[in-house]
Amino acid sequence: MPNVYYDSVLPVMEAGQAGLVDMDHQIDDGMWFEPAPGHTAGNVVLNLQSQGHNAVMCGDVMHHPLQLLRPEWSSRACEDRAMSTAIRRAFIERHADTDTLIAPAHFASPTMGHIISRGDAFGYRHIDE
Repeated sequence: MPNVYYDSVLPVMEAGQAGLVDMDHQIDDGMWFEPAPGHTAGNVVLNLQSQGHNAVMCGDVMHHPLQLLRPEWSSRACEDRAMSTAIRRAFIERHADTDTLIAPAHFASPTMGHIISRGDAFGYRHIDE
């Protein structure tokens, strides 16, 4: 299996086609990164805000809706399971029962929806439900 960094990242960096930014980098008005380490050291979520609406592309913070019920369940690729659990739990609690649209990268289609409280746990409601 090829090393992803040498295969996919380094050539882009060497070609001058990418730049490194801080983990809390603001890309533009209403678009910024927020640190979300745990899965990997530099993992971030992308926050989007426009006309009073909010969305978060949560990337590797969650890999499956079951993690809403069991945030301590990490994927086998998580480098720091304790940190990924803490980040995931905080993310879930912060966005539960809000109008923030969640855009997970790894959920099965349809992916976008909202985190909702279900007693002492959390669930997920897809936007087309």
